[in-house]
Amino acid sequence: MNEQQQKFDLYLDERITACKQRSTQLTADHRMDEGNFEKVRANVYEIFKTILSVAEKVCGEDNFARKRFFLQKAEQIPASWTTSYEKAKQHGDVEKMHIESIKLDTIREIKEKCMQIWEETT
Repeated sequence: MNEQQQKFDLYLDERITACKQRSTQLTADHRMDEGNFEKVRANVYEIFKTILSVAEKVCGEDNFARKRFFLQKAEQIPASWTTSYEKAKQHGDVEKMHIESIKLDTIREIKEKCMQIWEETT
């Protein structure tokens, strides 16, 4: 694992831990919905942590290929979330819209951080 990937992996670990801690705290405060929203956010970070690991296995030492693989998945996977958001909007399902928007906001943040980390060392 190269420096960029280690840095990005650490970022994802920190975000997962923070979301899980907030979820536990919110649930303890009887704020179940908010706690569940943090679980959704943590799940998105976990999905992309797994994809980062897969990128390393698939692309080996090729940094450019790993970055391209990761960003390609970061476009493909959220496409279904966008579709789900639009369907929820058509049906007036505010809760589903909120969940999908959390996922979409989280992946935007992940992509921004990915680009930031890869740009500062390339």
